[in-house]
Amino acid sequence: MKVKFIPIVFTFCLTMLAGCTAKELKIPLEDIGMVGVMAFDYLDEEQSQITVAIPQYDPQAKEHTQIFSVSSDLISKGIVEIETLSDKKIVLNQLRVVLVNEQFALHGDVQNAIKQLYRNAEVGNKVLIAVVKESAGDMLKGEYPDKPSVIFYLNDLLQPSINTAFNPNTNIHDFMYTQTNPVFDSIVPFLETKDGKIEIDGIALFKGEVMHKRLSTNEGLIIQALQGRKKLAPLNIELKKEKLLIDLIDSKVKIKSNKNLEEPKLNIELKMSGTLIEFRGERENNLKSVDEIAELEKDVNEKVKQDISKFLEELKKIEVDPIGLTENFRMHYKGNWDKALTNETISKLEWDIQVDTSILSTGILR
Repeated sequence: MKVKFIPIVFTFCLTMLAGCTAKELKIPLEDIGMVGVMAFDYLDEEQSQITVAIPQYDPQAKEHTQIFSVSSDLISKGIVEIETLSDKKIVLNQLRVVLVNEQFALHGDVQNAIKQLYRNAEVGNKVLIAVVKESAGDMLKGEYPDKPSVIFYLNDLLQPSINTAFNPNTNIHDFMYTQTNPVFDSIVPFLETKDGKIEIDGIALFKGEVMHKRLSTNEGLIIQALQGRKKLAPLNIELKKEKLLIDLIDSKVKIKSNKNLEEPKLNIELKMSGTLIEFRGERENNLKSVDEIAELEKDVNEKVKQDISKFLEELKKIEVDPIGLTENFRMHYKGNWDKALTNETISKLEWDIQVDTSILSTGILR
């Protein structure tokens, strides 16, 4: 009986000790720093400045958000240093936005930073990414009196919304997918502070791991349209002596390739429908008949066709494919498709574009 009794007592003691240990490991909420935004600024080839924004839940706190910055060569090392400054346990399971400054992106450091976060089990796949024109850390430290906190401000700004004029939102899953997929080059929203407000001012286009150039919002809309996005931002068109704005209701695209890698060619058919909400120019008071609207649709078709062709010529020149056009050739290719094949195909690409715009209503023109 004694032999049986000792193991039972021993097991009971271990269970009690484990329970005590679990209680001791619990950290009070006020001692946890839940990072909402993380920013990276380029310093040199070895070092970067890491800045984090942490919400304050204490109602008596003077500031709603705490900002901490450190210089480090490793993300995990930087987080440990931030814990020392904040005197809190830093966790990333509430991370919503990652910012990198333009120099950080131009030196090809973004993929490595995002890869480390992507592998972290605490970090969700829907964390949003953006490139900042100057200092990402300074953007976090800025004062925005009409916003509850810079964390919610950036998160709401970068979230996809039908009320946003233009939003090429990219999360860390999207970014890593395009970084590792040979038929895509990555795009990321480009942010800039203007008159005390943060704005999406175009997109950063990557060639491989390095940011190659900055694209305009109109070029970003072309990418979204050719990728097949149904709901697009309003279309701003400038014709000869005329300007108009069409609120797009629907957009459809069909792309077919000739399957020929020696002389690659695409047939692109883009159909758009929407409401004309504003017009300025010679025909402002003459858009009353079906024939007059049909003539305007014809002019819009030609202008959009020219804009798309001009943009594709630029992509062909710099050999990048943010749209995924080369997928139309890869799917018919027997063999291993790599980035070199994508670049070669884009450099030789020709195309035939048809645009069909339907103006469903002229609304009340102003």
